[in-house]
Amino acid sequence: MTATSTHSNHLIHSTSPYLLQHAHNPVDWYPWGTEAFQKAAREDKPIFLSIGYSTCHWCHVMAHESFEDSTVAAYLNKYFVCIKVDREERPDIDQLYMAAAMRLAGRGGWPLTIVMGADKKPFFAGTYFPKESSSGRVGLLELLPRLQAAWVNQREDIEQAAEQIVAALRQPESPVNAQPLGEETLRQADASFGSSFDKQEGGFGTAPKFPAPHNLVFLLREGQRTGNVALTKMALQTLTQLRLGGIYDQIGFGFHRYSTDARWHVPHFEKMLYDQADLLLAYTEAWAVTGDSLYRQTMDELLIYLQQKLLAPEGAYYAAEDADSDGEEGKYYVWTWDELQQILGAERLKELAPIFELKPAGNFRDEASGHGAGSNIFHLRSVADLEKLDFNDDWSTERRQLYQVREKRVHPDLDNKLLADWNGLALAALARAATATGDTRFALAAGQLVSFLQEQLITPETELLHLPDQGAEIIGGFLDDYSFIIQGLRYYYEVTFDAQVLELAVKLQQQQLKYFWDEKSGGFFLTAAGNQGLLVRQKEIYDGAMPSGNSVAASNLYYLGRITEKPEWEAMATTIGTVFSDQVARVPRGFTALLASVQVQVAGSREVVIAGTQEQLQAALGVLRQVYDPFKLILFRPNDQPEKIEDLAGFLKYQRNIDGQLTVYICENYTCQQPVTGIERLQAALEQEQEK
Repeated sequence: MTATSTHSNHLIHSTSPYLLQHAHNPVDWYPWGTEAFQKAAREDKPIFLSIGYSTCHWCHVMAHESFEDSTVAAYLNKYFVCIKVDREERPDIDQLYMAAAMRLAGRGGWPLTIVMGADKKPFFAGTYFPKESSSGRVGLLELLPRLQAAWVNQREDIEQAAEQIVAALRQPESPVNAQPLGEETLRQADASFGSSFDKQEGGFGTAPKFPAPHNLVFLLREGQRTGNVALTKMALQTLTQLRLGGIYDQIGFGFHRYSTDARWHVPHFEKMLYDQADLLLAYTEAWAVTGDSLYRQTMDELLIYLQQKLLAPEGAYYAAEDADSDGEEGKYYVWTWDELQQILGAERLKELAPIFELKPAGNFRDEASGHGAGSNIFHLRSVADLEKLDFNDDWSTERRQLYQVREKRVHPDLDNKLLADWNGLALAALARAATATGDTRFALAAGQLVSFLQEQLITPETELLHLPDQGAEIIGGFLDDYSFIIQGLRYYYEVTFDAQVLELAVKLQQQQLKYFWDEKSGGFFLTAAGNQGLLVRQKEIYDGAMPSGNSVAASNLYYLGRITEKPEWEAMATTIGTVFSDQVARVPRGFTALLASVQVQVAGSREVVIAGTQEQLQAALGVLRQVYDPFKLILFRPNDQPEKIEDLAGFLKYQRNIDGQLTVYICENYTCQQPVTGIERLQAALEQEQEK
């Protein structure tokens, strides 16, 4: 029996789309907060904590099967206090209990199911549970009575187990006598990627396959740093296959979250902002390396997707689009043969079918049943087929026709949260695309996003909010919010060369150190000092679907330390690697965003200072774009009012414009070459650098 939506619970006043999806469940859900924990303590009941997010397919499945069911709800309401958490809104809660789940159950994922006492100490963990037991998976109707009986009859054992979990979570992160990460760690990561590379389909390992764009950026930079062309080719082949595959929405653009198969054909269909942002950054880097039009086209299409589907009126970007529509995953994106015939015509469909692998019976199997799905996902076979389409105006028209038909379907839900961290990633990607191409569309989008950050997420005290103030509980910024926005501002400075942008990045870096740095052991905590409410202040370094806040902070500290002449910041960048060196040593390729800071520390950054007028600046940037140098940073000392940038980067006082000509200073390892004047000499100097 499934309940109707007439019931309302304590989530009804939430702003999170995920919590609101459960606001009419018969389960008496509470948001995370004092009220729920006091009720659990007063009534001596365990807490049933469920963590998920609005575009999570299996979260929807568990909700429909169990949380909308009156029998399950009645048992939960009688014997438990139930709390719902949006993992994207509260990453601190999610990270802590995901770490507990890994220790309790040996695995994690979403929906995350935790059972704990009112003291917040967990004693049971799992992920998705069906309503009833089947196929070796225990159902809630069997599990909940077991947990309740254990709570009543085995309390001492439960409390002892919970204490052991908490003690394990509190174990120190810092290894004894650890050494800084260096060249050897980079070599180990390179070798690991080489041994697991899928030479046919691109990517690494077998299904399921995630894009993991920070891995691809790492490989492109390693290829440049070491001269090992094989590393570059692995990244480029993977980016090519991603663009051709069904994981890429060939009709409406944008990338789905991951592929269920090894050839990138059948995706899990949710579209996440962080994937679009990090893949835009990866394709920008690939285009800078190769000049290949495929990568530039993908950059342009990602911008179209972001602005058509995720752009908020404020200039920021919404979090995600759901996988499900009309109660079925992927229904919005797939096509029957009959639908395609009606839109394209039988003859034209015969021409396009081999190019896109379209079949009358469908071109993929249902993941759960293994049976043919009867539907088609557009998937290109080769770059040659894509090039055929590029030279055929008919396909551009037909794609738009398919898109317009699809727009009339029931749309996937939109998760309209405006998250600071994910928008920081978007800013970094847009800014990098703008600097690499000189395309004002990317620059304008980045500028609008910076305006949003300044107006809604950066407080007058130069502190960050995780979400805009919506009149509900204000959530202060977490480590990732600071790291990703600082990175985005660093990159955006090289779009505008406005010293105030760089000044803001430096101020936020100072705040991040004040609130998050571990003075005792080094590294950053996820949560700010004095803003606990949780059992443990966690640290995270693993670069999973997104880079970790510690990893990005290491690069920020290195580059900002160089700019502001703060060697202590550069030392902190090294310390972050040292703190987590034991973890990195076990699986180096799981920490490629951290290794990005190691790359620049080993290779040495190049500071390029341009002194002159705005016109001379633009001329110099046009030349600099022709050279792929991922470890350089560019500074501009204007002839007019240079004081602002000199206050931040004192060494620019001595790097002035000579005789009114464009003047460029190239510095490396705290040593500057003779200044170069004029475009021709700059071009020659860069060519000499490339030949070294």
